[in-house]
Amino acid sequence: MKEKVESRVRGDLSARFGGECLETYRVKTRKGAGCLAYGQIASAKIPLSRMISPQLYWVMTGNDFTLDINNPEEPKILCVGNNPDRQNIYGAALGLYNSRIVKLINKKGMLKSGVIIDELPTIYFKGLDNLIATARSNKVAVCLGFQDFSQLERDYGKPEAAVVMNTVGNIFSGQVVGSTAKTLSERFGKVLQQRQSMSINRNDVSHSINTQMDSLIPASKISTLTQGNFVGAVCDNINERIEQKIFHAEIVVDSEAVNAEMAAYEPIPILSKIKDKATMDAAIQKNYEQVKQDVREIVLREKARLLINESHNS
Repeated sequence: MKEKVESRVRGDLSARFGGECLETYRVKTRKGAGCLAYGQIASAKIPLSRMISPQLYWVMTGNDFTLDINNPEEPKILCVGNNPDRQNIYGAALGLYNSRIVKLINKKGMLKSGVIIDELPTIYFKGLDNLIATARSNKVAVCLGFQDFSQLERDYGKPEAAVVMNTVGNIFSGQVVGSTAKTLSERFGKVLQQRQSMSINRNDVSHSINTQMDSLIPASKISTLTQGNFVGAVCDNINERIEQKIFHAEIVVDSEAVNAEMAAYEPIPILSKIKDKATMDAAIQKNYEQVKQDVREIVLREKARLLINESHNS
């Protein structure tokens, strides 16, 4: 508990007063580039110190399963969730899992699989644009859900958000407003529409008909969609042509069938049982201390290796 409090306090002080100031004050002998590098390392410690949690260490250690979820020998379903109250903490852990999963599943000879992410801006998914561009050939479907394009631009940056938005082939959208509705309307394209006008004066009535290019689905229509109504676009294959690629439709939900399905849900099975909370807390704390000891040993081994290499080079 003492070490945990110390780590939390150090992280809070770094966040409040600036990691560079604290660490460079501690090590006064560092100057120039060395001082700058040490300050950058100190800044990285700020978010990492918030991840110091025995419970998080417990979840992220062990060899219960591997992340190659579409392995033909051991297929599996991995479901992870974020916590809005600790989004900045768990987002880094989930990002680590995601970046590793991308490298393992995006290969030839694996089973068909899907990567489904809801509320994408709440986590950072490194390599997402590359996954969308290359995963289709490896039978990996990528489904991303978020409220608005502006959220993606805020959390991923405009260049990366633009790549993600322009790489996806299928789009399904409910009611959105502002620039997102305008962007979608432009993506759906325009169509040649015929308009008829009528003018009445004292002597006669005249009709005129003209054609002009107009938005297939205007932004005003997208911004006023009711619940259950969607607009979108789909892509096709060479041997599987789709004539109607742009759509504006309503999803009819069978409430009775949905309720019947939910009533038949079974609880998630418990894979390991621990007799009481005290035993669980003791196991989690022991695992936490073991991880810290393993890290100390890794640091000592690396220091020894660097000293040996330095002596050989000199």
